[in-house]
Parts: sequence; structure tokens; C-alpha cells
Amino acid sequence: MDQKNTFLESEGNEWFRRNIDNLHSRELPHGDAILVEVLKLLPPRAEGTTVLEIGCADGTRLKWLQENRGCRCYGVDPSAEAVAVARAGGIDAHQATADQLPFKDCTFDIVIFGFCLYLCDDKDLFRIALEADRVLRNPGWLVILDFYSPTPLKRAYRHREGLFSRKMDYRTLFTWHPGYIAMTHHVRRYSDDSYTDDRQEWIATSVIRKNLDEQ
Repeated sequence: MDQKNTFLESEGNEWFRRNIDNLHSRELPHGDAILVEVLKLLPPRAEGTTVLEIGCADGTRLKWLQENRGCRCYGVDPSAEAVAVARAGGIDAHQATADQLPFKDCTFDIVIFGFCLYLCDDKDLFRIALEADRVLRNPGWLVILDFYSPTPLKRAYRHREGLFSRKMDYRTLFTWHPGYIAMTHHVRRYSDDSYTDDRQEWIATSVIRKNLDEQ
């Protein structure tokens, strides 16, 4: 089964319907791990700072940045329903996947992977990294929130037969390159932001600096 096209055609919408209550229950900004990190990256006058969120869902996070910090925010998501909600909220959102971003080169100051890489097919990871690098300015920032495992793990996706979820250290898609440096990497429990020894529960928020001029 083609994982990417399945999410574009149906499973993206199903994921959005299952998770919409959780999306609306987030306390912004301090209850959201990504926003906490993005706020540290913004200049004192953030008007005009361009932000792309890959896996933006309904655009709630982007809408907060746009309304409270003056950022110019864009999003992509495989769910047509989520994109429609984001657009209704004033976000320039597109139905797309991380391996084919509908934007020009060097467009964004900050690129966010908003808990979506675990649902991407392994065969698309090289293209995903290439696309993120292509649209991210130099210098620029990457923020990744996702499941974390020191060694790659692959599991059957419980919501759809024939699909898989994956856990790994997603920093390594970029940090193999000397122009990408991981500045922070915060590992914690998925459910309540505490620390745990249970590796099945680990998620991580990573902040990575792209600066190809300082290698």
C-alpha cells in the first residue's frame, strides 16, 4: 500500500477527525512544545518572519503565531479537511506532503515538522530532507516534534491495515551535514511531558540550526 497517497486520499482526513479534540485542547503558547521553542527563535520584532509547518493540521499553532507575533505563516497537510479549516482561519495552507512542498527555494526562516514524520514512508525520507533544506533559508531554523528512538523502530499502524508508523532519531535526517547543528533535544513522555525510562513512550522536541556559512 502506498502510504503517502493513502494519507492524501483518505487517512489524512481520518487522522484529523480522530485528533481534532486534542488539537483544540492545547493551551497556547506555553502548553505547546513547538511554540515554546519557536518563541525563543523569533527576533524582538517578528513581523515578516516566515514560518512553514509541515503537518499543520487545522493551523491552530500557525494562527497563534500570525495573530500574536506577526509572522507570515504557511502550512501543508495531507488532510483536505484540515487544510480547509486552516484556510478558514487565515493560514495559507496547502494539501501536500513533506516530500513535495509547493514553495520556492529559500522561502522560510523557520520550518516546523509538527508530529508527522512518524507516518512518512522510509523511502521518502531522503526527499523530505531535501525539500526541507530547499525551502529553508540560510541561515535558518528547523523544529521537529515527533516520536523518538535511538534506533529505528517500525510498527504496524493500528488505524489502517497495510500502513506503518516509525520511530527514530529524526535529527539525523539533517545533522549528518556539518551545516546543520542540533542546538536542543528534549526527550520526554508522550502523554504528560514527564521523564520516563519507557522507550515506547518517548517523544522529542529538537531545534536544529542551518548555517552553511559556518561549517
